[in-house]
Amino acid sequence: MKQPKRTLHELKIALAILRMNSIAGSARHRVISSSALFFCWRKSPPDTLIEVLRARISGRYAQDTFEDLIKRVEDIILGRRAPDVEAFLSARTPRGAGISSTIRNSEYKKALEDAVDIPEELLPAMESEMSSKTSAVGESFDYSSPNSYSRAPVQQIYTTYSIFYGTDRLQEPGRTVKFGGFRSDDTITYGVAAVSIPHIHREGKLERPWLWPAQTKGNPNKHIVVHSNELMALDAWFTSAEEYLSHQGIGQDPSKKEGLLFVHGYNVGFDAALWRAAQLCHDLKFPGLMLCFSWASLGTPGGYPADEATVDWSAGNLRQYLTHVTEQLGLSALHIVAHSMGNRALLSVLENWKHKPGTTPIHQIILAAPDVDTSRFKQFGQVFDTFEQVTLYASRHDRAIAASRFVHSYPRAGDANPPLVMSSLSTVDVSVAGKDMFGLGHSYIANVSKVFRDLFYVVRHRHKPDQRAGIKKRDGGYWELT
Repeated sequence: MKQPKRTLHELKIALAILRMNSIAGSARHRVISSSALFFCWRKSPPDTLIEVLRARISGRYAQDTFEDLIKRVEDIILGRRAPDVEAFLSARTPRGAGISSTIRNSEYKKALEDAVDIPEELLPAMESEMSSKTSAVGESFDYSSPNSYSRAPVQQIYTTYSIFYGTDRLQEPGRTVKFGGFRSDDTITYGVAAVSIPHIHREGKLERPWLWPAQTKGNPNKHIVVHSNELMALDAWFTSAEEYLSHQGIGQDPSKKEGLLFVHGYNVGFDAALWRAAQLCHDLKFPGLMLCFSWASLGTPGGYPADEATVDWSAGNLRQYLTHVTEQLGLSALHIVAHSMGNRALLSVLENWKHKPGTTPIHQIILAAPDVDTSRFKQFGQVFDTFEQVTLYASRHDRAIAASRFVHSYPRAGDANPPLVMSSLSTVDVSVAGKDMFGLGHSYIANVSKVFRDLFYVVRHRHKPDQRAGIKKRDGGYWELT
């Protein structure tokens, strides 16, 4: 794969981190591991390296030091051997010679010395702050550890759900299963994750330890937590799904053989997609198979252009995943919830979707806050009558959609200024739902209980708008949340 071109700004930050790592006394005093930096350097799309690194850095010391580097980037001077280190960063690692062994080499450390000059006043600050910042953490909590937020709870007061996922994210090296925001080599990885919802959960909320690093696992009695993640070959994945449905007792309740697929939107990491899928399953009291397709979003606010390119690339992989789900699992019906930019991939697939006799029919399609050009959405809408019901949730207060409209200079389907009205489409204006927990007005589909209760009647009971409480018909032909 061709290496992305890096900016001078990115090169300075990368070399400065490597130089700091070479003189750091221990791993906990590093901003990010050198091997992780190498991986991000080689895989991050152009102009996204800083955003990608920022999302991966955990721990108060590391985060503060990284931000100090960003502020002082103009004071970082590249030396005569900077081209040599840059070439090593971009080169493929020779077989049998790992990055970790190479960076411990004395010649490599000497090359770093000659490659980058960090301001003298910054280096002493780095050394003195190591003790002050880490001592503030104390022995009871290690910010860099994803599993250290809390000790194992004495009593289990949470419920665990199995999420049958497919992803076209690149699996990253490490001892545990980890997917970041980089694209795979056009392959889909299948697996099953166990995700818990605490009994203190409030409908429509996503309980996470927001004040701590995103990598923090959390306390399952208080937070939504991914407990395990098992990768599977496709045949084993099919078998596992069939066994799960069998254990659910499908003979007693036909709805237990239905499937619900969640396709996330922009700025969503892999674990966050699993959290949302589990939350949907829990709050909708969905008795069947919970599915999730996680496309390779960078999972950073600054990754919008890269996510736009990736979601189009992911459409083919979503089609393959959806084909396997509808043709191999023997489900009686499939419902799909897509959010934000994820609607682009889904609508691209549905535009040419043909239901084959004997396969699972797609019944309810929920398009939440679709970041899709309105005119293009109307073209997609020509096939809406082939599905049982297509529901559009839109809002006048969706700031992310408003920003997208400004960037693209054309209206978006997720905007309710005014609501989009089409045949074979049930449009619901949810502007009265108010702002969400992120303050961006864009995650109302999963954060506002009024919207969620309407969604409950759509997915669980397949009710048409005139059968649902809490919404009323407006003169413009759309429905409005009351």
